[in-house]
Amino acid sequence: MIITRYLTREVLNALLFITTILLLAFLCQQVVRYLNYAAVGKIPTNILFQLVSFEVPYLLALLLPLGLYLGILLAYGRLSAQYEMAILQMYGFGNRRLMRLTFSLALAVTALVLVLMLWVNPFVSAKRQQVMESSEMTLHLIETLIPGRFQVSADGNRVMYVEKLSRDRQRAENVFLAQGKELADEERHAWMLVVAKQGYQTNSTSRDQFFVTTDGYRYEGIPGQNDYTITQYGKYTVRMPSGEMHATHQEDESLSTLQLWEDYANPKRAAELQWRFSIAISTFLLAMLAIPLLMLRPQQSSYLALLPAVLIYIIYINLLFVARRWIEGGVISITLGMWWVHGLALVFIVMALLGVRIVRWQNK
Repeated sequence: MIITRYLTREVLNALLFITTILLLAFLCQQVVRYLNYAAVGKIPTNILFQLVSFEVPYLLALLLPLGLYLGILLAYGRLSAQYEMAILQMYGFGNRRLMRLTFSLALAVTALVLVLMLWVNPFVSAKRQQVMESSEMTLHLIETLIPGRFQVSADGNRVMYVEKLSRDRQRAENVFLAQGKELADEERHAWMLVVAKQGYQTNSTSRDQFFVTTDGYRYEGIPGQNDYTITQYGKYTVRMPSGEMHATHQEDESLSTLQLWEDYANPKRAAELQWRFSIAISTFLLAMLAIPLLMLRPQQSSYLALLPAVLIYIIYINLLFVARRWIEGGVISITLGMWWVHGLALVFIVMALLGVRIVRWQNK
């Protein structure tokens, strides 16, 4: 019992450490992505934390299989390299008991991943879609502005700069705005430049936004030509296209597992449902694969043993991605689906276990 608790603690500590590091790394990547969206006016800055938090359960479900796989390799590999595993075998804790312990740990983590994939992630994805499509997501342009920085719209037809924002972020000072215009009889685009002392946004019931500038000048013309106009004004309203950001996740990800099952004949729905189960299945199969990989090279450094193990993981996961695309594109049948990938993994595990037996027989 003490040995079981000791090995369980070692594996769980490695699992927690690896998963946390990977999760933080991927979250930082998502933060940078959303900051870029905010910089070009696709999302307001006040919902950045909410959007990043929506990514946590999805990333956790994808990283737990890898975390458990590498955790077992590192924990057991360190014990083998330091001959602790050999001492445990002398006291009767053989490979079969080690397999049973790993089997129990794999089932527990697989159950957690299954809950995340089948229920938590669809719920979170639906909530995320609601936020993106709600009326509150109709962006206030001024909320996306960063003082002292030129900001270019996603289509490249608008450049905006403000020197300073009021404390309540309702008014901007020293505004520069360049907006492109398409001309029917010209190959090149005309541009409108606005330079004003102040600017603020007006409320509108439509999707478009209106930015009011005061005490400024408007320049209109085609770059490279001298026939441009200059207009001085006291107040000028600029119509701005909506900067609304649409949900980047597919609609299928927000559907419940029951809805996917009811529409299983649809290849895209079937691919999504099989993907949810496949992540959980891969958690269990990868954990069971780690044991024979270690048994084949018991005295090897745990870090060196990670190299072929990581390569196997990359091949496995990429085959799942390929199988998913094939189902969606109708290349393979829904019946075959992603199950052939797990079948190959299972065959590989059996072959690795047979290899362990052959090595033992030769060493006798």
